[in-house]
Amino acid sequence: MNSENNKVTWMTETQYLPPVSAFVMMRSFPVIAIDGEEDFRKSTTRNRCIIIGVNGPLTLTVPVKGGRGVRDKTRDIRISNEEKWQHRHWRSILSAYGKSSYFIFYEEKLRRQYEKRYEFLIDFNTKLMGACFEILQWRKEIGLNPMRNDQQKILRPGKGIVQNITLRRYYQVFESRHGFIANASIVDLLFNSGNEADAYLEKCHPDFDHITISEKH
Repeated sequence: MNSENNKVTWMTETQYLPPVSAFVMMRSFPVIAIDGEEDFRKSTTRNRCIIIGVNGPLTLTVPVKGGRGVRDKTRDIRISNEEKWQHRHWRSILSAYGKSSYFIFYEEKLRRQYEKRYEFLIDFNTKLMGACFEILQWRKEIGLNPMRNDQQKILRPGKGIVQNITLRRYYQVFESRHGFIANASIVDLLFNSGNEADAYLEKCHPDFDHITISEKH
């Protein structure tokens, strides 16, 4: 990709605190479109993320209404707020990263999203993504589905693109226990690397040959 990226929209599924690889890909594009029209797929990053705690990788799952049988479009997926999952997730994040070098600087931007009650999963995920963009000092437009603009091309990740990203080692709080664990949630990189996170993402060089270009809006 080159300077023509300013005419390109990156189209992605909604993701809960996306993995580092997703941010490697999004870094190159000024407009991020969240696909709300796709069929929701359970047991994916749409409502799951992985953080690294004292006992190793820990999966956090946002409960959704309809459970395992949900068949709706992603934009219609509602969060099940009957249980106090927000409190549990934040406590897990605090336990995993409370002693990291940069937690004190960034935690408020993320914590306040867990103090709100969201009805739709896509709204919660998008707010968290925006908070991560702020921490990275990225000026990007985030919207639901492609923005209608004849000058914009829409790019969708093709099969194999994540496998073609080389994620370099960075310091992790519990690396002495588990070794380096690649492609955890972006919060792992942010809390551990701080203002060096953007430079890290820039060096990971995604392989954009595995992208499908669509000019349909």
